[in-house]
Amino acid sequence: MKDFVKRLTRVSKPVRYINNEINSIHKDVNSTDILKVCLSFPDLYEVGMSHLGIKILYESLNSSEKILSERFFMPWDDAIREFGKEIFVSLESKKSLREFDIVGFSLQYELSYTNLLFILKMSDIPLLSEKRIDTDPIIIAGGPTVYNPAPLSKVVDAFFIGEMDDKLREVLEELSGIKGYSRIDKLKFLNQFDFVYVPSLDKSKSVKRYIDMSFSTRGGLKRQIVPLMPITQDRVSVEISRGCTRGCRFCQAGMIYRPEREKSVGKIISEGINLIDCSGYKEISLMSLSASDYSKINKLMHELSEFVKDDKISLSLPSLRADQIDNFMFDALAKVRKSGFTIAPEAGSQRMRDIINKNLTEDDIFLAIEKAVLNGWTGAKLYFMVGLPFEKDEDILEIAELVKRLKRGLKGKGYIDLTVSVSNFVPKVFTPFQWFPQDSIEELKRKHSILKDALRRNKINFKFHDIRQSVMEGVFSRGDERLNHILIKAAEKGFMFDGWREFFDYEKWNNLFAESGFIVEDFSCRKFEKEDKLPWDNIDAHIKKEFLWKEYEKAMSEKGGTPDCKTSNCSNCGVCDFNNIKNINAEDDYSAKSIKNSVLKDTYYELIFEKQGFSSLMSAIEIGRIFHHSFEIIGIPLVYSNGFNPQPKINYIYPLPVGIEGLNEVIIFRSDEIDFEDGFKEKLNELLPSGIKVKKISKIGKYEQGEATVTYLLEEPDFRFLIDKYEKNECFYEKINRSGERKKLEIRDFLIGYDINLLTIDLKVDNNGGYNLLEFFKFWNYNYLNIVRTKIKLKGMSYV
Repeated sequence: MKDFVKRLTRVSKPVRYINNEINSIHKDVNSTDILKVCLSFPDLYEVGMSHLGIKILYESLNSSEKILSERFFMPWDDAIREFGKEIFVSLESKKSLREFDIVGFSLQYELSYTNLLFILKMSDIPLLSEKRIDTDPIIIAGGPTVYNPAPLSKVVDAFFIGEMDDKLREVLEELSGIKGYSRIDKLKFLNQFDFVYVPSLDKSKSVKRYIDMSFSTRGGLKRQIVPLMPITQDRVSVEISRGCTRGCRFCQAGMIYRPEREKSVGKIISEGINLIDCSGYKEISLMSLSASDYSKINKLMHELSEFVKDDKISLSLPSLRADQIDNFMFDALAKVRKSGFTIAPEAGSQRMRDIINKNLTEDDIFLAIEKAVLNGWTGAKLYFMVGLPFEKDEDILEIAELVKRLKRGLKGKGYIDLTVSVSNFVPKVFTPFQWFPQDSIEELKRKHSILKDALRRNKINFKFHDIRQSVMEGVFSRGDERLNHILIKAAEKGFMFDGWREFFDYEKWNNLFAESGFIVEDFSCRKFEKEDKLPWDNIDAHIKKEFLWKEYEKAMSEKGGTPDCKTSNCSNCGVCDFNNIKNINAEDDYSAKSIKNSVLKDTYYELIFEKQGFSSLMSAIEIGRIFHHSFEIIGIPLVYSNGFNPQPKINYIYPLPVGIEGLNEVIIFRSDEIDFEDGFKEKLNELLPSGIKVKKISKIGKYEQGEATVTYLLEEPDFRFLIDKYEKNECFYEKINRSGERKKLEIRDFLIGYDINLLTIDLKVDNNGGYNLLEFFKFWNYNYLNIVRTKIKLKGMSYV
C-alpha cells in the first residue's frame, strides 16, 4: 500500500482515488453470495459525486442484503499515465471492474461515451457485447442519453429506461437469485422487464419508460456522502419536484420526466434537515427542473429560512424561471450569503421565445434582474442559445440588444454585472425539435461571429460554448447504430474526456469518420421527415409522437405557444392516464419553529491526531474540511467568521506535505465549551476516514501561531542519504516562489539537530515556512522509502 500511496503523490488531487468518505458504505466484497455491482460515472470524481442520481442508486442498492454496490469514476489523465490499468478499480475495495457481476453506467452527456469505452478497455472487458463471456460483467446503462440507445446498442448489454431510484434495486435483487446462471440466462431475465432493452436479444422490442409515481411520498437520500475534497455541487441536495409541464420545445428533460410530481413541504424540510445533520454541510440546494414553479415555493422558503437562519445554513435554488421570481424568494436566498443569480431567456427576440415555447417576455426578464439588483445581487448570468430552429440573423442580434436594454433600464437602480453565456442548440430525442437538423460548423461559426461583434460593441461580458463539441454532441444525440463501430475505433485509438476542451480533438473525430466512409455532419445535420423511422422509435417515453410533431408544426408556422398544463388545459401529450399517472401538487403540511442559538463562549481547543495510510494524501484544506464536517455532525458548536460566507475557526498547524504521514498532528479549533464526558473523541473516530485517528482533545488558552519544532522519522537508507548530502553541503532543493523566481532552500537554515541512532531529524518551522523533506528527495530524484512526522512542539503549549 505504501508504494501505491507514494505514487499517488505524483498525481493531481489524489483524494479522488482513496475512498473512506463520511457516510460511504463498505461491505464484504469477497462474499460469494452477494451480487456485486459497480456504479460507474464516466467523468471525474468531483463531477460524478455532484450528481444526485448516482448517490440515490448507491444508497438504494446497498440497502439490500443481497447486493453490494461500489463506485468508480474516470481517473484524470495523470493518474492513467502513472498507474495504467491499475487505477481502473472500484473506489471502495480497489477491485478490478471485471470482477463485478454488474457494471452500471450513468450516462448524462453524449460526449462521455468515449470514457465509457475507455473504462471497459482499461478494465479488460470486451468492448462489444457479443464478445463477452460468462465470466465478464453485464454492462448496463441508464440516464437521459439512453433514450436513444442506438449509438451504444452493440456495447451496452442492457439499457434501463426511466427513473430507477428503487426499481433498479428490485430488479437486481431478483437477478441475485440466478447469480450463478449463464450470461444468456441473465440477459433473458432482464429482457422480461418492460423498461429494459437488451438489443442482442430483441432489437426491435418496444421499451416503455418507467415512471416513479412514488416520488412524492418516497423518502429521498438518508445519508449523503461527504467527499474528502470540494466537488462541483458541494452541498446538500434535496429534490423538491420531478418533471416539468412548461413544454419548452428544445428541452429533453421537460419531456422525458413528465408528469410533474412535487414533494410535500414537510417531507422536503425533514429530508433537508436530516441530510444537514448527518453530513455537516451548511447549504441546502432545492433541486428541480424549475424550482420557482414548485407550487408551495414561498411557503417552503419561508419555513426553511426560519428554521436555518440562526444556524448559518444557506439556501440555493439552482433553477429559476424569470417570470416566477418574487422579492420574498430573493430575501430568503440572501439570509446567509448571496450566490450567483442565473436566468435563461434562451433567445433574444420574442419571436424566437415563442417558437421554442419559452413563454417568457422581456418584461419578465427585466423584472427578475431588477429584483436581483434591489435585493443586493451584484452579478447575474443570462443563458442563451444560437442555432435554434427557424432562427434568423436578427433574432441572434436581439440577444445583444436585449442585454443592452436591460443595462440601460437598470441605470439609477443599482449596479449588476451582466454576463452572457451562449450555447449551441443540439436537437434531442423526444422533443418537438428531434426532426430538425443541427446547424453546420460553418453556420454556427458565422452566427457566433455576428453575435460576438454585437456583444463587444455594447461592452457585454460573454462566454461561448465550443461549437465542435456541440456538433459531436449532436452526432451521438440522434445517431444510429452505425456509430457503435466508430466509437469502438475511438476507444482503440485512446479517445477519452471529449467533454473537456483540453482533450477534445475535432480533427481526430473528423479523420475517424472519414475512415468509416462518413463525415460528421452526415449525422449532426441530418433532417428527419414525419414519416421517417427514427433510430429511437422502439423506445416509448410515454410522450405521443403525434404531440411532438404538432408542437414542431406550431414552431414552423410560428402559431405561438402551448400553455402550461399545470395552469391551463391538458395539452394531450400522452403521459398522464389521470388515474395512476398524473401531475401531483405539493401538500402544505409543515410549520417550522426557528431554532435560536445561544451566544457562544469562544473557547480554544487543541486536537492531536494521527494521519496515516491513504489519509496521508489529504491536503491541509481537505483535513480542515473533513474535521469541519465531523464537528458539525457530532454537534460541536463551532465559532464562525463573520460576513456572507462564514468559515469555521479551524486551523491545521503547519500541515504536512501531501503523502507524508504524521503521528501527532495538531489542529486548533474554536467552539463553545465542550463537555468531554459526551465522548466527542470516540464519536469523531467513528466518523473520520480510515487512517485519521483523534488521540487527544484539550482546552487551551488563546493561541497565536508562532515558531515550532517538528521531528521526522526516516528509514535508515533515507536517513543516510540525507546526512551524506548534509555533510557534503548539498542538503538543499530548489523551488519556484510565487513571484516566479527560483529559490534555494538549505537544510542548515532550518536544522535543530538529528539523532543517528533514532534516525530522527528536528527542524524548525514558522509562519514563513519550513523545510520540505519530500521536495528534497524529489529534487535529487531519490526514491525514498518512508517519511513520518512524529511530533510538533509548539511554544508555550502543553503536548502529548
